[in-house]
Order: sequence, then structure tokens, then C-alpha cells
Amino acid sequence: MIRYVAILFLFLSGIGGYTIDKFGQDLCINEYIAIGTITYFKELNGVSANDPSMLGMCGLLSIIFSIILIFIRNKYFYTIVSLVLLLAELILLNMMETVSYKEIIYDSITKCSNYSTLIWLLFQAMFLIFSSIYVFKNK
Repeated sequence: MIRYVAILFLFLSGIGGYTIDKFGQDLCINEYIAIGTITYFKELNGVSANDPSMLGMCGLLSIIFSIILIFIRNKYFYTIVSLVLLLAELILLNMMETVSYKEIIYDSITKCSNYSTLIWLLFQAMFLIFSSIYVFKNK
């Protein structure tokens, strides 16, 4: 049962991650161009304007891997597939060129009130917690 709850959180985090730059919300960076200003990614030109798409790809990866993880019953294989997912998400997040993904996520939640980012972050954490409980729980 815990495995299904973890996978549900992963699926919901995927939806939250995929909708990060949708619904009129935008990711932002505090004090990127000038001190005391908030810069939205829609205002930027060039490669740095594509940084929100990396978070969208993390959401899409979460949705795909949640479908795959539903069919895996072996704890070791479940752990390997989950680690591959987290590694792929980390690679995507490190591909952001503007600033660190930590700063983008923090500023988007606190300064821009982007609740899709908050949902993505919280549900990813819940997936990790419930997956850890599932993997380390004895029968």
C-alpha cells in the first residue's frame, strides 16, 4: 500500500512539475539583472528563457516513471528505477544555465508565488519519504 501512495505522490509531482510554467504562472529570479528587481523568465531572451522547460521535463519524466513503477514489485528493481529517475531529474536540473536550480525554485516559490513549483517540490519529497519506507520496511 505504501508503494502505491509513493507512486501517487510521484504522479502528482509530475503533474505539478509539468504545469510549472503553465496557467499564467512563471518562474522568476530575484536580483538577476538589477538589485531589488524580480526577473521573470518570460522577459529573458536566448537560451536562458528555456530554463523553465527543464522543470517541465522533470515533471514529464515523473509521470512516465510513475507508470513504470506501478508494475514493479521487486524492491531492489524499484530502488534502481527510482534512483535512475532521480539521477535523470538531477541531470535535467543541472542543465539550467541562468543560475542554480535551487535559487530558481526558491525565488519562484517565495517571490512569485508559483504554487506548481511548491507542489512539485513537496510531492517529490513525499515520494522519497514513502519510497524509503517501502524499501526499508520488513514484511
